[in-house]
Amino acid sequence: MTDFNFFKADRVYNELFYQFPKVFIVSDEYKKMKDSTKIAYMLLKARLEIAISKRQIDEEGNVYFTYTTNELCSVLNCQKQKAIAIKKELESFGLLLQKQMGFNKQLGKNNPNRLYLAELKVSENDIYLLEKFDRENRENVDKSEGMKIIPTLDEKSDAESLGAQEGMKIIPCQNVDKSEGMKIIPELNNNILDTNRHNIDTEKDRLQDQLLLDNFETIMTNDSIATFVPERVLNLIKTFSSSYSEAQKTVQTIHNAKKKAEIESGISIVFEELDSYYVNAEQELYTTLLKAYQKLKTEKVENIQNLIFVYVKNWFIEKPIAAKVSSEKRLNSESSPSTITKDWLE
Repeated sequence: MTDFNFFKADRVYNELFYQFPKVFIVSDEYKKMKDSTKIAYMLLKARLEIAISKRQIDEEGNVYFTYTTNELCSVLNCQKQKAIAIKKELESFGLLLQKQMGFNKQLGKNNPNRLYLAELKVSENDIYLLEKFDRENRENVDKSEGMKIIPTLDEKSDAESLGAQEGMKIIPCQNVDKSEGMKIIPELNNNILDTNRHNIDTEKDRLQDQLLLDNFETIMTNDSIATFVPERVLNLIKTFSSSYSEAQKTVQTIHNAKKKAEIESGISIVFEELDSYYVNAEQELYTTLLKAYQKLKTEKVENIQNLIFVYVKNWFIEKPIAAKVSSEKRLNSESSPSTITKDWLE
């Protein structure tokens, strides 16, 4: 217990801002930590202020949370199984400690466990790597002083392909001492960036996108999002998508394919009612989509969304819509009055 690196209340007040810890990028300690767990740590750390406002500070000055598993699901925007897995991984890295608070006789139930969040471990090597990262970035900027870079008139070079060592020449500026008066002025290729900030922002965006993709089924089955695509199919889409936006696009492609099939056939269908036409819609849509992904893996596919659109549209026309037409014809035939013929030869 004494080795646990607790957050102190005064320490928290000094860091009340949402941030992605740089150490997550460079440290060997956290390389194997899942992206969703890193995001969860950030979200929990950002809520330390709320814990303090609720007076959730123990007798030793350590800040704690009292989230139930369901409340933690809400905070992390994930399902119960995912929240439990995140808690276990945080514990395995020594970043989360659960303390049982015993039985409450007045309420007749156990008091909620206290959850303590630990500060990240930063080794001397981590500090060296971070300082090296920042130092190299500063050196890149410092080297720009006293030089002017002008692109040469090479017609083969353009703004996208122009490199720092190709298609450029360095000349001294006018009205300055040539031994000192050189400076770099970016022209065409504005490549001098805050590398450190850029890398961190890029990593943060990637982690956030991964968190959204991990919870894709939960997000898409929310009541506020009108989609007929079953959860099993959503999970398949998530598995074969490299980003959250790609997964979203695939769902939209399926909706567009259904609409196109309805327009071409002149018949509207409700996906949830297809079982009444003896169509196993969930399984067949899953299989149709799987065939498209299989082709992507075995053949050269220029545009996977176009392929999915064609496969799904054809399936809607050939199966659900055809089944509805057949069912309606059968019902009309059964409900029509029988024709009575008379033997006029009598």
